[in-house]
Amino acid sequence: VPRLEVAVGPDRFHMSTAWVNQPSRPTEISTPHFVGRVTVFVKDFNGVTPDGSPPKPDAVYFEGRSRKFAILIEGKFRARAGVKPYSASEVQFGSDFADYLPDSFPMGPFQAGMKVAQWIDPATHYEFRPAHGRPFIMSPWAACVHTFSAYPSPSALSRAVVLSHDSSAADGVEQASFVPTEAMNDKHKWVERPHWSFLGLKGDPRVDAFLKEHSELLPPSGSSTPTAPPTSTTSSSSLAPPARPGMGQRPSSLILGTSFASSRPRVADALPARSDSPPFSADASAGGAGLWGAAIPKSDDVESTPHSGSSTPKKKSKWGKFSLSSLVGALETSSTKDDAHGHVVSADELLGAQRAGLQRAQSDVGAYRASEEVAKELGPWRFADESVDAAEDTNFVFLDPSHPRTVAQRRKYFCRKDSEGFTYDPDTVYAASFHAPFCDLNTLDLSIGPVKMNIAEHFTKMPIRYTLRSTRLAPRPDGQEGPLEEECFATISFRLVD
Repeated sequence: VPRLEVAVGPDRFHMSTAWVNQPSRPTEISTPHFVGRVTVFVKDFNGVTPDGSPPKPDAVYFEGRSRKFAILIEGKFRARAGVKPYSASEVQFGSDFADYLPDSFPMGPFQAGMKVAQWIDPATHYEFRPAHGRPFIMSPWAACVHTFSAYPSPSALSRAVVLSHDSSAADGVEQASFVPTEAMNDKHKWVERPHWSFLGLKGDPRVDAFLKEHSELLPPSGSSTPTAPPTSTTSSSSLAPPARPGMGQRPSSLILGTSFASSRPRVADALPARSDSPPFSADASAGGAGLWGAAIPKSDDVESTPHSGSSTPKKKSKWGKFSLSSLVGALETSSTKDDAHGHVVSADELLGAQRAGLQRAQSDVGAYRASEEVAKELGPWRFADESVDAAEDTNFVFLDPSHPRTVAQRRKYFCRKDSEGFTYDPDTVYAASFHAPFCDLNTLDLSIGPVKMNIAEHFTKMPIRYTLRSTRLAPRPDGQEGPLEEECFATISFRLVD
């Protein structure tokens, strides 16, 4: 009986068998272009393992979810002298094939499936006869993934601008983190964890302007922090995560697709809308990663452009998530309460959170120990626990922290040409998850809308591959002569072997 082999590497010529359903054993990637980590989940996995040991068939990750497989990529695009940062449209993710598809491949059902895919992600495009001989189905990475977030690299902590909401630590709430995650709670529901809000890096014109506009969030003059710096990495009120009403009960956006549709929360407009600030400008994108924050679901009738002002504050639902507007509102109305103060987190506090994150990672990781190079550039591996997943956090994209966007709105934005102002900052670590309910990779049974078929016979000589790559052309990564092809950052292949 054929068994599934999952391989991961920086390109199709340099791959190794990956651990499946074992996020404590990610595959590391390090090239001149990209440094990252990849972990893969496959439902009912009964395939090949790196050391020949019995496979792990399932994971807590799949509990309460209809997914058949998932890919989580964490990494950053390395700075190179004389090379511009990658734009939103240049970094793409999707399937590429080792050769032209056989004539027997059923194009009718495939075209129907593509219509469904393009309805979900209009930026999806494909080419069956490219010059380099490898057909592909691609979309901008930031448009097609199910969650997209980022946080400062360890070397950028001293320049990172992160907001905290001071409160006494609640029971069961772990120390604050600037990495957006969600986890399985004691009721076996996926909920988002509280986290500090990363706004960007000092030196970015937009971030500097934000700090100037909201000086009340800064530490008092002559003080390194608004409160005494923590003496321990295990307990400090100044390290409490952002206070978010209903955070402990809020269902995961991954389960629901985009937002908590039954409640459609809205957030009070405590900050004036910045209608004169487009989502991006060339000047802003050149300096850094832009504004960051924690996502708050909005109703679908709100477009991706900044809102106009409103004199009547909207009622905040108990399902609302932390936002800058609620933070500033708390500062204005409850400044006498010790538990309502917000502040820009100091470098010392960030370093304390980083150390605590490393301690947690070391307790979770088990057999995995990050290489010195990867740990230096990415920090600790935060996803070693299979009951922890990446969460959505994209205010850095829209520069409108009072009105954070949903997954659907983020996708819609990155399908537009004006998203070209966004660039991937080399001092920022990006995390993205991609998952699908339509293909059982153990058998290659496919089900996309009206398309239901087994495609195993068409992939006996080549694998199904998912690739993170750029649109910039470069020589073949194996050093052999041949047509130029797209730069590759990471490749994940699925192949049935005897």
